[in-house]
Amino acid sequence: MVGIDEVAEKIYLIDDQLHSMSKWGSVYLLDEEDKALIDAGPATSAGVVLDGIKKVGVRPEDIAYIIVTHIHLDHAGGAGVLLKDMPQARVVVHYKGAQHLVNPVRLVNSAIEAQGKEVTAKYGEVLPIEGHRVQAVHEGETIRLGGKQVLKFMDTPGHASHELCIYETRNGGLFVGDAVGIYMVENGILLSIHPPPHFNLELCLNTLERLAKLAPTRLYYAHFGVSNEAQENLQLAREKLQVWDDIISEAIRENAFDDASRRLVAQAGAELEPIKGVESLNPLYEYLTKIHIPLCAAGHIKYYQEKKHF
Repeated sequence: MVGIDEVAEKIYLIDDQLHSMSKWGSVYLLDEEDKALIDAGPATSAGVVLDGIKKVGVRPEDIAYIIVTHIHLDHAGGAGVLLKDMPQARVVVHYKGAQHLVNPVRLVNSAIEAQGKEVTAKYGEVLPIEGHRVQAVHEGETIRLGGKQVLKFMDTPGHASHELCIYETRNGGLFVGDAVGIYMVENGILLSIHPPPHFNLELCLNTLERLAKLAPTRLYYAHFGVSNEAQENLQLAREKLQVWDDIISEAIRENAFDDASRRLVAQAGAELEPIKGVESLNPLYEYLTKIHIPLCAAGHIKYYQEKKHF
């Protein structure tokens, strides 16, 4: 059964069962006069997302916008599939990502380079989107969904150069995509870790500072759920980035840069100890420790290699 949760007034979280795991991928439905999704999930989750929309009581054909926080396949890969059931919808995306939704060949190839050939099985086929159905947005632009709901777009690089964060005026909340890392709400675990190829520490820290100045009431995470402790989490994300920076800096001082990745994985793995052995979270624990965290370590290592010219 698809998981649905009303997390704020007229905002519903749909658990998109990302990689067939519960509590890993969030898609948000805004049930306003003009209805919108924040993120699409991958193509493999399209059926779950459609079922979630219907469970809320909304018809997929009434969706006006699919707004993707960034074009990574777990966020935007399913947009083309969803559009088949949403004839009036447009896909809203950071201006740097628009071309890759129209022609996703480079996007898919980049994912294969980072994650291997199993990408297609994990995420499904990424369908190209007709250009007239893609709406590119820039910093400061807005979309009005209803009398009380205006979405304000922020250009928030660091995790990716094409990352958007979206402030919603009805509840004062902020959709953060992956800009603030991943957050396991029920366990209070926040990991500010970012995969290749576009992680940039300075840009990440600058984005977190800008988001804090908005003073949002809550953060809507793509992975996974909602935090009502927005300022605390934004500060914690900064601290977690500093921890990984310290680990890598220490490895460099010790002339042990080749060991930095192992140290990063060990540190993040230790933070996941509270969910180790929890039966319902076993698949997620295994995925994070064996696949996602090592991938993110590679993203951080790549940044330092380019910065320090290793």
